[in-house]
Amino acid sequence: MKIAVKNKSYEDVLKIKKPAHKNPIKPWGFLRWVIRVGSLPSLIKTKFSYTTERMEEWNGEPALILMNHSSFTDLKIVHAIFKKTPFCIVTTTDGFIGFGMSLLMRLIGCIPTQKFVTDATLVRDIHYALTELKCSVLMFPEASYSFDGTATPLPESLGKCLKLLQVPVIHVMANGAFARDPLYNGLQIRKAKVSAHVKYLFKPEEIKEKHAKVLNAELAEA
Repeated sequence: MKIAVKNKSYEDVLKIKKPAHKNPIKPWGFLRWVIRVGSLPSLIKTKFSYTTERMEEWNGEPALILMNHSSFTDLKIVHAIFKKTPFCIVTTTDGFIGFGMSLLMRLIGCIPTQKFVTDATLVRDIHYALTELKCSVLMFPEASYSFDGTATPLPESLGKCLKLLQVPVIHVMANGAFARDPLYNGLQIRKAKVSAHVKYLFKPEEIKEKHAKVLNAELAEA
């Protein structure tokens, strides 16, 4: 039996070629500066501030930055915190759709991926950015914006991914960003104070000695 998809047979759909894979590129310094400057008015209005924990143990080498995700303000926060650290950003493929968006997203350092599916190519791209580009990588492990401001379950494969990458892991917990522009309110900007806590969560040696399940448990707690 054939399945028709918009007047195309199942066999025709299978023949559709996916876009050619491209290695990540290091984000352009000028574009990083533009994002930081463009984010300042919003962060000033929220009286943004952040605290750190164990960050003196990080010497600036490429790291995996994990952050909770609740609103568009999150990207402004992370660019303010890591203003001297170039980082790639794991982004869903729908962000690359539109005239000129694919090129722009790549120049910003975005790494495309599909949500909620196993993506071996993503792991290779992250490894490439960390080792070849000598660039940190920002990932929102919840894989989507929070709709109610609370955390969503993390993928069980995350611990195994850390074991594979063997790089420092930094955790950023933003507070108040959801109250600033919640999804349920149509992303209407509201008056709210925003802050963040930045913690050097795992050293490479700590990742090596811990089981993936233990890493998952500590990540979930963080």
